[in-house]
Amino acid sequence: MEAFQVLLVVLLTAAARAQSFHRGKCPRPSVQQDFDVTKYMGTWYEIEKLPAAFERGTCNQATYSPLADGTVKVRNAELLSNGKRSTIEGVAKVKNASQPAILGVGFFKGVPDAPYWVLSTDYHSYSLVYSCTKYFLFHVDYAWILSRTRVLAEDVIGPLRDRLASAGVNANRLTVSNQTGCDRTAAKTNERPIIGKRPQRETRPSHADSLHFSAFHIFIFLSKGVLAQEVSSPKTNRTAYIAASYVKTLESAGARVVPVMINQTPQEYEALFASINGILYPGGSANILSSGYQRAAKIFYELALEANKRGDYFPVWGTCLGYEQLTVLTSGEDLLSLTNTSGVPLPLNFMDGAKSSRMFEGFPDELMEDLASEPLTANVHNWSVSLSTHKTNEQLNSFYKVLSTNTDGTTEFVSTVEAFDYPIYGTQWHPEKNAFEWRRPYVPHSPSAVRISFYAAQFFVNEARKNFHKFDSEEEEGKALIFNYSPVYAAPRSVFEQIYYF
Repeated sequence: MEAFQVLLVVLLTAAARAQSFHRGKCPRPSVQQDFDVTKYMGTWYEIEKLPAAFERGTCNQATYSPLADGTVKVRNAELLSNGKRSTIEGVAKVKNASQPAILGVGFFKGVPDAPYWVLSTDYHSYSLVYSCTKYFLFHVDYAWILSRTRVLAEDVIGPLRDRLASAGVNANRLTVSNQTGCDRTAAKTNERPIIGKRPQRETRPSHADSLHFSAFHIFIFLSKGVLAQEVSSPKTNRTAYIAASYVKTLESAGARVVPVMINQTPQEYEALFASINGILYPGGSANILSSGYQRAAKIFYELALEANKRGDYFPVWGTCLGYEQLTVLTSGEDLLSLTNTSGVPLPLNFMDGAKSSRMFEGFPDELMEDLASEPLTANVHNWSVSLSTHKTNEQLNSFYKVLSTNTDGTTEFVSTVEAFDYPIYGTQWHPEKNAFEWRRPYVPHSPSAVRISFYAAQFFVNEARKNFHKFDSEEEEGKALIFNYSPVYAAPRSVFEQIYYF
């Protein structure tokens, strides 16, 4: 009797908080047929809901990612009124393999899983979720209309409301969720700011200015190579290119850039290797099995392995195509699979130990939380290394530690790696785009997204600071730097803002 009285108090309290509290049994609406939990993975934003006392903030979202044991990692996040982000993690599991759309979600040990029924979803735009728990003569239910974006068209929402009503759920009590001002602070910000710079007359520098410049030049000697690649339609003096965003990103962290030209002799590459402090393999569309890009990447990869073995610390980074190139160089074969990931921002599904990795240990905790819960990484690739392929390939699995994965809804693929024993790193996503590329809507530009560009650059440049290669003379160094070339404003159809041509 006493237990029942306590329960009654709890339920009445829930009712007082506008919880969906009713007499009788739970409704049993039909669920999505042939539900594919893999396609459901990723981030969903709350558009409408039945009142829920445990939701206190705005910008509510849920990110789902597959776990190795077949269950699903759940990460819910909301923005509180004080501007801080509140998150909670749990695990979802299918209760009966014959009904994969009926799941249970648990957030606390010893507490029964909450029902999570997917009534309807098309996987890429909307989802309708229902949950109901019976307490003796009463039941409490919840419902959510979710979307892959922070807005959902009314002509999509309407039929979902009707679906709830036809199941005996009071859809009139649905409330609209606030998905505005969803950066780290509730204040609205411009994610595409433009700042004017007043021109000034060039004057002869003072003696003090000259001394300052000389001292700075002597102190900052760091030079990093960025590998060029073939132009699809070569013209005179335009046979290879480097997107300027890679150059800007490295320069923002205190490095100077040397373009690594394709189709040079091995001796020329060896001389350049002895003069620079690291190399970046950029994204693009070059052939990773046979091209000038591939041949140069192979030479520098082998030189880096030899150097690191003898204690000469030399870092290598591959972005997108560059990471794919690294997997070929390490495994000796093309292990890529087609994925539906061309032009999509995604959060990272961090693996155990990612925070303590060399790459991410310097990232602030709040930025790691944002990376895990918000779609902040630009993915622009048709090919990926699946996690299962990575784990079953002895060369890859013994050489690289997987730091994060992602999924296109069908295939879980590797998105971030670092070598166990070498300063070699790879991202299937593009750190450089968030700060410097503006032409595609899938590139995120929120404050957190831009911070990712700079923390990634700072990490890699700091890795290069551990290397002490240098040019034989300042004159030779000056001739090699990318300052000798001018970037051009790219054609309107290009994905890049500016390009260096060679």
